[in-house]
Amino acid sequence: MTHDPTQYPKTGIGTHQREEIWRSPFMANTHINAHKLRFLKNIIDPIDCHRFVDDFCNIPDLTYEWYLHQYPAGSGITGPSCTDHVNGVLSMTTEGDDDDSGELTQMCECWKLAACYPLYAEIRMQLGIEGAGIARDCDFWFGLVEDHQWFALPTNWVAIHKDDNDVDFEFGTSNGGVSTNMDNLYSPVIWNVWYRLGIHWDGVSTLRYFIMQDGDFPQTILATGTKTDNIPMTAELALGFGIRAGAAMSVWLGVDYVKCCQLRVKEMTSCEDGGRQ
Repeated sequence: MTHDPTQYPKTGIGTHQREEIWRSPFMANTHINAHKLRFLKNIIDPIDCHRFVDDFCNIPDLTYEWYLHQYPAGSGITGPSCTDHVNGVLSMTTEGDDDDSGELTQMCECWKLAACYPLYAEIRMQLGIEGAGIARDCDFWFGLVEDHQWFALPTNWVAIHKDDNDVDFEFGTSNGGVSTNMDNLYSPVIWNVWYRLGIHWDGVSTLRYFIMQDGDFPQTILATGTKTDNIPMTAELALGFGIRAGAAMSVWLGVDYVKCCQLRVKEMTSCEDGGRQ
């Protein structure tokens, strides 16, 4: 079948090979083709594939699984807690002062945008207040970061984000402290509306962002694009997300799930040493 390049992540597989899009029930948005069924094995076999998912059906484990960073320390957010929304939803609500914030990042594992090892990460989220309208007065991020926080802008990171006083999703990266940003990717972001955000690393030189309308598979892609500069390929990064109030008010971040999947990284010098495209 013909692949729409604005839809789900895929690398070139040759014109002589049948194309298929495969979405793993565990993680996914990746591809296989008729001549490389091993790729399917790589997605479901932990020998070759590392995957993480949290569906937030219980209160998040802040001792062994997630690291919580708050500003002010210890009182930036209420919770985090698990709500009784359909599917189970993580709730992070700022305490009510301007710049109150909370960020969750993985504690005991990291990810690396290494050559030859594609990665895909995704979140289903919404920003909320008591009311409706355009989401302006808050900061939000989702992605892969160093040092357990993004609001302090660490040296190395990859993130889809929304900034205070802006109403759009943006995509940026930083490598060794040199950062670049792509703004006005999709707007306006609306309070109390679910979005799905995805980040794909092709294992070579390109990151792609996906901003997806919530709904059944296949979701409608609201915005997508690529970025090839300032990619932190040597840094060890933690999957995470965060919320910060942009005014003296309580802002709510709801997260239905986060997930990330990558071919299990074997840190070789080149793809020819055993890495996989």
